Amino acid sequence: MSIVHTNEEPSSQVYEQIPTSHYLVDSRKGPYYTGDFKMGLNFYSFSHNLSSWVNGSTDGAPPIDTMEVIRFAKEAGFDAVDITSYYIPGYDNYTMPTRSDEEIFEYARSIKKLCEELGIAISGTGVKNDFADPSDERRALDVKRVKYWIDVAAVMGAPVMRVFNGAVPEDIKDSNWETIARERIVPALRECAEYGAEKGVIIGMQNHGDMVCTADQVIRILNWVDHPNVGLINDSGFFKKFLECTGEGYAWYDDIEAVLPYTVNFQVKRKPAGANTDILVDLEELFTRIRYSNYRGYIPLETLWVNGDKDHPKDLSEPPFEQIKDFLGKMKAASESTKTLTK
Repeated sequence: MSIVHTNEEPSSQVYEQIPTSHYLVDSRKGPYYTGDFKMGLNFYSFSHNLSSWVNGSTDGAPPIDTMEVIRFAKEAGFDAVDITSYYIPGYDNYTMPTRSDEEIFEYARSIKKLCEELGIAISGTGVKNDFADPSDERRALDVKRVKYWIDVAAVMGAPVMRVFNGAVPEDIKDSNWETIARERIVPALRECAEYGAEKGVIIGMQNHGDMVCTADQVIRILNWVDHPNVGLINDSGFFKKFLECTGEGYAWYDDIEAVLPYTVNFQVKRKPAGANTDILVDLEELFTRIRYSNYRGYIPLETLWVNGDKDHPKDLSEPPFEQIKDFLGKMKAASESTKTLTK
């Protein structure tokens, strides 16, 4: 990413943020929720291991396949699984599927069947896409790809399709954030939302530290899309100032709370300022804020590792089962302890 450098903050040249406080004025009007939340496992928690399996690799992290992850999730005490489409054989990040429709849809049916047999729900799925790309052809292909995987989601029984907004494009320096969002991202999201509505699959736009980093950007885009079948995947690890590398020093809990009315699913990360930082999530703070909202859906966790992390999956003799169970235990404890309001 290349941005013109001046003495001003880079983001101020292309995007003027409406303060999060503006969106929090009318929050916390309802009763404080004291019930239970259902916890989910996002498959990307096993990304290194699943990639070894998908790629048929004998190097790196020990392989594990999609069906094994589902069985682990049930045994570990998760209520649901978020089955990222990357781990359905035939998926590709940049092209239409590399296997036949028959193979892919049969695998989706087998996922649904196993989950039904085990008694574990499917909370969602997701793809990689870039709706901010300057290329009309690239964006059109990504819309086509998303539609295909919406079909797969419907067969699999996944209620939400997770999509990205896209990387910050080079040409933003000759334009601005709003123009690119309105002209590229919004039409693509609306087309996917309309198609998803026909299939019974909600589109979940994820804030991913790319073209969407702030609560303000989330809310503006969703208001511009203006479609009942699109909402937010509330990613607790990616709220930050636009164009900043990490969220260090940013009031990310305020942003998480501000977008709760738009949230259709979650990704709870261990590190709210980013995977390359050392700050750990305050789960009691997070669950307290969620309890002030009307959100009652699944709360999936997603564990990430970067090079140099202790217990990185490539350094383990088996997939990171214990690390994931440990984080689940902490989430359950925080959910339980925040049932009684103390703050």
